[in-house]
Amino acid sequence: MRKVIVLAFAAVAGVSVVAASVAGADSTRLASTAAPSCKQALIALTGPYTGGAATAGADQKNWGRVFLSNWNAGKPIPGVPAGFKRTKLKALEADTALNAQLAATVAVQLRSNKDLLAVNGFSGSQENVAGGPILRRGGVPFVSGSATRASLTDPTTLDGRVLKKTDAAGKILRPVFFRRVVPTDKRQAATDAAFVLNKLGIKSGDPVMTVDQAEAYSIPLITLITQILDKAGVKVSRESQPAAQTDFTSLANKAVAQKAKVVVFAGQVASNAQLFYQQLKVKGFTGAFLGTDGSFDSSQFTVPGAYISSFSLDINDVPVAKPFVAEFTKKYGQTISFGAPSFVAVQAIAMGISMSCADGKTSRGEVRREIGKVKMSNSLLGAPIAFDQFGDVVGGVGFTMFQIGGNGTYNVVQKG
Repeated sequence: MRKVIVLAFAAVAGVSVVAASVAGADSTRLASTAAPSCKQALIALTGPYTGGAATAGADQKNWGRVFLSNWNAGKPIPGVPAGFKRTKLKALEADTALNAQLAATVAVQLRSNKDLLAVNGFSGSQENVAGGPILRRGGVPFVSGSATRASLTDPTTLDGRVLKKTDAAGKILRPVFFRRVVPTDKRQAATDAAFVLNKLGIKSGDPVMTVDQAEAYSIPLITLITQILDKAGVKVSRESQPAAQTDFTSLANKAVAQKAKVVVFAGQVASNAQLFYQQLKVKGFTGAFLGTDGSFDSSQFTVPGAYISSFSLDINDVPVAKPFVAEFTKKYGQTISFGAPSFVAVQAIAMGISMSCADGKTSRGEVRREIGKVKMSNSLLGAPIAFDQFGDVVGGVGFTMFQIGGNGTYNVVQKG
């Protein structure tokens, strides 16, 4: 597979966008003056391929590649009906580095490519807040396999209004461009708070610390978790520390001084969760530590005893996924499971494009409408997938609770 670097963005030093051939297709530039084709349709895979979340981004990219290789080869895929007429795909791969500014720059470049029909992404919620409106203005539909910020699909919020709009009766006035195949943080907050109360034994009056990383993903999630715990009478210390600040000493000292029984941490860089928990333990913290889905990375967050909530179920345990896991492992090594939903996100795009090409012609607008109609009777995740009127997933998976074992393995303690 040939790769060529086609453009370096000045917006973030040292970060570039890579346009790559996928499943044998020729390498494709980000900008083009052609038009969408049903002979070999062009999409984009985006993700944090560099930076602190690069391990998760690589997993997403590689699961996208596994899907495309099977799709273009005409192999059976869960949720694709027998006889379904497939349009072959080729893909650009664009690095967003989990950076909102870079995601916006990438969005400008992608929407200018007249060949491009849809985007898999963005991965991070803050990237969708920044880059999503730009894609929308270019008429580009996009499907994420990991963005969980609830407001992205809520038309009553600022985030939701830039992507879609409804009247007083709830009728959608502006088309839905953003969709996702993972549940929102409303569900994660409820799951995590219930786990703290029911499984970790926290009662009214017990001290708990909740910490965000001062960005668009973690602030609303920790706010929701805090509100639920507050309502249950828990004595919550609500804290915030930017992701770029990796010395957690002051927070660790505070947690120990307050005799916190649980620390709940939401961030998108798994190594930060590792550092925080290690520094807590050095200071004598003996309580439980719970990281949200942004911490799900078995190569960077490995401290035994910590808990993690994630939509990233252990894909190795899903029977229908076994042949795809075997292919992934052979090509790329062990998966951390974080990218498995991206396989399904790309599948929704592929099926939408194929449905739009039934008459041999397609457009971004038609693809956007057809993606909304996609229904998978099953999926790589072992569950059916469809979308509601706002772009949220119907079916799919919930949030599974894991605990890190003595050898660094992620062990399921509560299924989603």
